[in-house]
Amino acid sequence: MPRPLTAVLQDLVDAATAALDADLPNERARCDAMLDAMAAVLGTDGAVPDGACVSLRGDAVGNLLYADPGGRFHVLAVVFPEGTSSGVHHHGCWGVIGYLRGGDEETRYVGSDAPHEHDAVALDEVSRHVWRQGDITYLLPDEGDGWHRVKNAGPGDGVSIHVLCMTPSDHPHLFWDRSTGHVAGYPFIEVESGRWQARLS
Repeated sequence: MPRPLTAVLQDLVDAATAALDADLPNERARCDAMLDAMAAVLGTDGAVPDGACVSLRGDAVGNLLYADPGGRFHVLAVVFPEGTSSGVHHHGCWGVIGYLRGGDEETRYVGSDAPHEHDAVALDEVSRHVWRQGDITYLLPDEGDGWHRVKNAGPGDGVSIHVLCMTPSDHPHLFWDRSTGHVAGYPFIEVESGRWQARLS
């Protein structure tokens, strides 16, 4: 079950709800409408409970903070322990990511804007950036910006707040196998109550 929301997290949920209710022209405009509320979460002590910022026994995990009753979006506190990586994967719809603690190195790729499971694709690295506490970035697959990899080189855990489209179980999420060039399903699975991991299907 999602945890009770602090006032600042409730403001983020309200901003996401308003952005999706509004007649905005594209995914970037929707994400921009959530920017100030995300910045407030990152800049407020205690905005995210400590219990939502822990790994799953040393493994990466997304701890559910909120799920929209209409299934339009959800909010996760995503924890990448030092030395862990997401692998190269694709988000099929928008996301806003804010860095709460520590940081991650994110690599972005291009090559297939609308991938499907079992496709063979070639991806090219286009950018690499280290995000730190207070930074905010977007996932915008409608602009060809859905492929990325996250790696935490440390020190310590990296904790980021993700506002992602749809529900965790419905969020379109695919994995790219570097060795074969093939795309595989990479759904979010609830491995414990309110705790989600991406796992190869």
